[in-house]
Amino acid sequence: MMVTGGSTHSQVWLTYALSDSDVGKALTLCFSMKRVFTSRKLAVLVSRRVSASMKELLHHAYNFVFYMEEELNTAGLKEEEYVKLLALKLKGFSKIVFLEPTMFVVENSDDIFDNCEVTSGLLTTEVGLGDIDDGLSIFVAKPCLQVFRALMDSLQTRTGMGVETYLRNWAAKNLPSTAKPLDRKYSGKLSTSTDAILRNAWDISLVNIDIPFQKSNTEDFGLCAKVNTIFHKQRSFRKTWRLFAKE
Repeated sequence: MMVTGGSTHSQVWLTYALSDSDVGKALTLCFSMKRVFTSRKLAVLVSRRVSASMKELLHHAYNFVFYMEEELNTAGLKEEEYVKLLALKLKGFSKIVFLEPTMFVVENSDDIFDNCEVTSGLLTTEVGLGDIDDGLSIFVAKPCLQVFRALMDSLQTRTGMGVETYLRNWAAKNLPSTAKPLDRKYSGKLSTSTDAILRNAWDISLVNIDIPFQKSNTEDFGLCAKVNTIFHKQRSFRKTWRLFAKE
């Protein structure tokens, strides 16, 4: 999992596709990044369970496609947990922002690379854990094989603690005191239930959406209205979900 190239490739957005059903989400994330003209490269980690035809689509959309090394999962983690640690193995990148494939870009978020300082291998998690997005859907990492191996060894002996909680605790313990957590504008969460929609959250840059948006007959508001407008005006998003949505 070695990357070569000049400084223009030193910072990258990273997501994953563990199955064919993840490909539509990863493509939608990719298109939303390109819509806001990100200046960083786009990369995706792919499981061997993804079919050849779906891998080809990812190769056309992303700058980098990496294949998961399942044999290195010595801690026996679930794929969706293990894939997060693989960000630490992408040698050649100076900084990686990991995103769940369900993330959607509302506004250009390249400033996250400039505003978040991260030392070798350390992760920076979102602010207000559980307050907006209760999953580890975004973090910043600097690849470091030593940290990857140390985490894999320590995760083998963890008891009664989820991997995401363990990573948050580990990052908090090892981050320098001057490090700041990610701003909450990068970790919004959008739901179809009206009580979970963030009202007047127009400053949100990145949002986690778990399902494709359907055109609503009711009046949307706040962040939901903004994302719906973007989603339905972009032909690439509509086309992607027609191909991959089950319903």
